[in-house]
Amino acid sequence: MKRIICIALFSILHSVLKAQTPEPPKGFKWVKNEKFSDEFNGKKLDKTKWYSRSPYWVNGRAPATFRAYSVSVKKGNLQIKNSVLKNDKKYNIAGGAVASVAKDALYGFYEARMKASSITMSSTFWMKNKPDTKDCPFEVQELDIVEVVGKQKTGFDFRTKLHSNTHIFHTDCNGKKTSKSASAPPTEIHPPANEAYHVYGCWWVDANTIKIYLDGVYQFTMNPSTDYRSHPFNKPMYMHLVTETYNWESPPTPEELADNTKNTTYYDWVRSYTLVPINSKKTETK
Repeated sequence: MKRIICIALFSILHSVLKAQTPEPPKGFKWVKNEKFSDEFNGKKLDKTKWYSRSPYWVNGRAPATFRAYSVSVKKGNLQIKNSVLKNDKKYNIAGGAVASVAKDALYGFYEARMKASSITMSSTFWMKNKPDTKDCPFEVQELDIVEVVGKQKTGFDFRTKLHSNTHIFHTDCNGKKTSKSASAPPTEIHPPANEAYHVYGCWWVDANTIKIYLDGVYQFTMNPSTDYRSHPFNKPMYMHLVTETYNWESPPTPEELADNTKNTTYYDWVRSYTLVPINSKKTETK
């Protein structure tokens, strides 16, 4: 028993210690960006930083939608508990979408320590922007730092594989929509995403360089645009912590959703940092 406890404690400490920023470029240092950071040590969600139901993506993808009551802060974690939703013609599952109040996340390092649920709903950490103009043409950009699914039924393996993506959605003045996506071959998550906490990190370096980290270790780089001078990946974004259903995976059953040992995603913390010159007096980003 003592050995099991020691192994569990070592795993936790190892993960926490691995949660760190990459080596900064020469002449720079990392400074915490408080607008996109939270240890979730209180008794309720900090409304100065977070919306309990995203105003940016209100309903999500059927058959799941988002409800504020799915979201809570307990035992040092942000928790999103998925459940059966009744009396709705379109949706029958209640998930959650926590969104940042701030919408100016840009180049920097972003990480979250998360343990996925054990059902066929995602546990995610990502960022996106709304169009910054009503004039055409315009672009929307999305940075999916991590999307994991704690149980695989009919779809792809998002339980033991780390998947990250970027998307650029372009709309021209004729209303024609095109998109460009970038990803990298997935790497291993061990233990699986639903069996242990992992730290998922992203260094958004510049307009065409996204570096992904797992438990503090570099995994791969994504280049969002082959023509980054014309389509730079440089839109300020809001942050999302979301549980949802996908159209390529069977949704969870009511019995699975009722199982409190399986139905919840846990976010231990979210931490964000920006680079500033070493001689700068700046100590944190409010």
